Amino acid sequence: MSNSKTMSFLSSAVFWGAIIILFGLSIILREVFHIHIPFVKIILGFFFIYWGIKMIAGGFNRPWNNNSAVFSESKMSYDGSQKEYNIIFGSGTIDLFKIENTGNQKIEVSVVFGNGILIINDSIPTKVEMSSVFGSAEAPDKSVNALGKTNYTTSSYREGEPFIFIEAKVVFGKLEVQSKRW
Repeated sequence: MSNSKTMSFLSSAVFWGAIIILFGLSIILREVFHIHIPFVKIILGFFFIYWGIKMIAGGFNRPWNNNSAVFSESKMSYDGSQKEYNIIFGSGTIDLFKIENTGNQKIEVSVVFGNGILIINDSIPTKVEMSSVFGSAEAPDKSVNALGKTNYTTSSYREGEPFIFIEAKVVFGKLEVQSKRW
C-alpha cells in the first residue's frame, strides 16, 4: 500500500458522514425521547483509540511493504533486502526456510496483538532470541509465556561460528517457531 493510494481515515467522506449522522441522531434522541448521549465524549474517545492503534501500528504515514501484515493475514517469504518482519493486529507466516547463510546477520521479527508462525531451516546455524510481554513465544524445545526471554538454537548452530541471529519480540500476541530440515 503506498501513501498516494491510501486516504487518511480521519479525512475521508465516510468518517465525516458518520459523524454528521451520529450528531443528528443524538439531537433527535435528546429532543424527542429525552435521551442524552454524550456525543462529544464518545467521539473523542474513539479518536484516541484510533490514534493509539495507529501509533502502535507504526505511525500514520508509514508505507507497509510485503514483509508486514497490518490488520491482515499474510505469508511472508525471505527477502535478502529485508531485515525486519512485522505482524501487527493480524496473522501471518514468516518463512525464512530459504535464507542464505552469508555469515553473521540479524533479522528482527515483531508480533504485536497478532498471531505468527516463524519457519526456520534447521540445517542453517540460527539463534532465535524470543522475548514476550503479555504474550507467548514457542519454539520446538522452549517457550516463554507472559513475561520473559529465552533462546532457541538450531541443531547446526555452533558457538563461535557464523550464524543467523533472529530477534523475535511478542507483545500481546503469539509466535510459534517451527524448525524444519532440508
